[in-house]
Amino acid sequence: MNRVSRVTGGIIKHPLLERARDEFVPLCRDATDGIALALLGPTQCGKSVIFNEVVPILRASFKDERPGSIPIVGLQVETVSEGRTKPKWIGIELLKELNHPIYKHIGALDENDHYFPSKGRDESTLRIALKEAFQNRFTRRICLDEAHLLTRTRDPELRAAILESIKSTCAIERSLIACGGYEMAYKGLFDSSHFCGRVIHFDFGNYSKDDPADVETWARILKTYSVKLDLKPKTLLVDETVSLLYWNNGTFGLLDKHLWKCSMLAKARHQPIDAATLRECAPPEKERRSIALDIRKGREALRSSSEFPIATPERRASEDQTAAQSTGDSPKQKRTPFERSPRRNAAMEIALHDDD
Repeated sequence: MNRVSRVTGGIIKHPLLERARDEFVPLCRDATDGIALALLGPTQCGKSVIFNEVVPILRASFKDERPGSIPIVGLQVETVSEGRTKPKWIGIELLKELNHPIYKHIGALDENDHYFPSKGRDESTLRIALKEAFQNRFTRRICLDEAHLLTRTRDPELRAAILESIKSTCAIERSLIACGGYEMAYKGLFDSSHFCGRVIHFDFGNYSKDDPADVETWARILKTYSVKLDLKPKTLLVDETVSLLYWNNGTFGLLDKHLWKCSMLAKARHQPIDAATLRECAPPEKERRSIALDIRKGREALRSSSEFPIATPERRASEDQTAAQSTGDSPKQKRTPFERSPRRNAAMEIALHDDD
């Protein structure tokens, strides 16, 4: 499945999408077992497009003729309660994808005979069944789209339960492929000790107004749109390159939505798209700031440790002292063995001695 523009009705290739195809897709196919591959990026950047290309490629690459084998499992994560995903839900959905008899079919409204599982549906039973299903289906890759929805809770215990539910997706003989927003990085999806050290992340990225090369690429994308849109003047989009880059946070999908909204409004008014229409259809500033904050927090969470200076003993001591000063506490001083603590109550010690 390719990125089909709402405006042009065709495929618009751009460098970030092609880079993800050239680098992340082969990584998913050729990666060794026992790791978690994470494709992260801002909203509407094209992560699901890559996900929908990865799954068929993996199914063609990991063919298994053994009876009952399901080497590749693909699932889109959904929220089921107050915008959150529950551990039980993802376990059941994975069992359904694996055609497990414990939860093979939920039944339709027009069916007379509904399927009733022979066992309970508590979380422990689901986890055991899921682990057995992966082994007996010879599953090699588990692909989750919209995986950032797994972090939509402030309850650390619930997040830990969700992580426990998908723990068996990343084992010695199989790997997890997760596509989702930057929330995966800064809200702790992979903070679990089971996943920590197994994750290889790929940042889809966005175009920056501070990078001349990105601005030039953005202008070329806008020229492609200019061919299909009725503009006044015809160079309108290129003239507004920086503004469109700013409004849409350098994300292709957001730009496409913006221009599609402009085209619908212009058609309704029977007039070409002008500068006033572009500004009228621009996303609200609160929305733009929210997406910009998500991008910034994601980039900070994905910063490589090589970008930080080496923590020498002198540097750690300086950082500890700075942190102590900021909190109003003085750094702890080492004492020799049996040395009296300065905060010990001498009067109390004397009173106790007198009692003896």
